[in-house]
Amino acid sequence: MLKFSPLLAPLALALSTPVSAGAFGLSDPQDFIVRVGGYYMSPGDDEVSFVDDTYQYFDAFRANVDPGSEWGWYMNLEWKPVEHWGIELAYMDGDNHTSSHADGFFSLGFDNVEFRDVVSFDADISTASLKFYPLDETCMVQPYIGGGVSYTDFGEGSLSRKARDDLADFGLRGDFDLGSSWGYTWQVGMDFNFGRESAWLVNVAAVYARSMTDMRLQLMDDVPPPPNVEPIYESYSGDYIYDPWMFNLSVGYKFSF
Repeated sequence: MLKFSPLLAPLALALSTPVSAGAFGLSDPQDFIVRVGGYYMSPGDDEVSFVDDTYQYFDAFRANVDPGSEWGWYMNLEWKPVEHWGIELAYMDGDNHTSSHADGFFSLGFDNVEFRDVVSFDADISTASLKFYPLDETCMVQPYIGGGVSYTDFGEGSLSRKARDDLADFGLRGDFDLGSSWGYTWQVGMDFNFGRESAWLVNVAAVYARSMTDMRLQLMDDVPPPPNVEPIYESYSGDYIYDPWMFNLSVGYKFSF
């Protein structure tokens, strides 16, 4: 399901509202490009130092969070107000990440845990970028570079079934989630036009997006204790750097207003 972010509001407005070039003092026509395609995402790993926010039932611990790679789809809309420059809004959506190489520090204190999936989460990325095209617009091959801001909306995270079972053995249950975050992005890519008069093109690009978010883990009693027993409640948090590379392949269409 498509999840809207603050960066996608201008995209919806641009798609639904005619653009008057004269209002910006620009010459007609104004070019737009819509691209839709797929991507392969490869996130980097990050060591997170969790801090105990409550009673220190467990010592604070570290986690080497190494999310697995994923495939997904993306779309973008680009406005080229002048030659050599473009303004792009993009949205990328994919499957769940699993932390497939979490080390022993992310074992919640259980000695028999080494390497396995511990958590899963998804991340929907929206970007707004300024792009530069060095070649004349009549060229059939159009390389470009760009950079801008990103907004990452982390979906609902969860602990793996095995981790939940380990906690249940101790009479505990856990919740895991991440907060949404702003960051930055940059990219390099190339459009291959089907012909000088054709509106269709093929695009390849490598996109990097970086954000820092709050990764949170809560531990609590699986079953409420008797009234005279103090419940166990632990809350851990740590800064997590999410910085995937995305390699995109898409088909695009150019049109003018």
